[in-house]
Amino acid sequence: MWDILKKFFGETGYITKMDTEPESPDPDPNDVWAFTDPDARDTYEQQGKRAKLEQDIRFEVMRGEPWRAEDLEYKRELRRLLQEGTITDKGSYWFSSPFPTVYRAKKSGTLSVAGKTFSFRKNDDIVYQCPMTRDMKGHSGDPVLVAQLKPTSKSTLCGDMSSAMKGGMGGGGMGGM
Repeated sequence: MWDILKKFFGETGYITKMDTEPESPDPDPNDVWAFTDPDARDTYEQQGKRAKLEQDIRFEVMRGEPWRAEDLEYKRELRRLLQEGTITDKGSYWFSSPFPTVYRAKKSGTLSVAGKTFSFRKNDDIVYQCPMTRDMKGHSGDPVLVAQLKPTSKSTLCGDMSSAMKGGMGGGGMGGM
């Protein structure tokens, strides 16, 4: 499993941006960008591919529906863990859309989503798993992945995956960055 290092992470003047901040408001179930790392969105914007990314998230990731209750619960748990200082921005985002921020555990802890408790240890990576990834990997519908991620430079849109709905219109996404 992979993540992509943020373009400017560690460079002078870089300001960390995350899809969830300690003081973020409750997530909006209709916000297409709720689970997208701002640096990933900026990269697609700079490449003139933001509209393709938005379509991919809206129709492949969200499946033309609002975000699920368990997805929003995951975001609230992230906010709590950030407020406690238990997790921090790893400086990367997940390799596939919606390209959520990857968080690094600063100490061991737990988060609860949809009645399940997920444990993590110091230095574990925590990232959101979209419905398509959950379906493909058999994650039992859990929006949480706790793992040790490895860097890659290859990104993918959900519409490029073999099980994609193709935006519900028969057209594919636009992969790679």
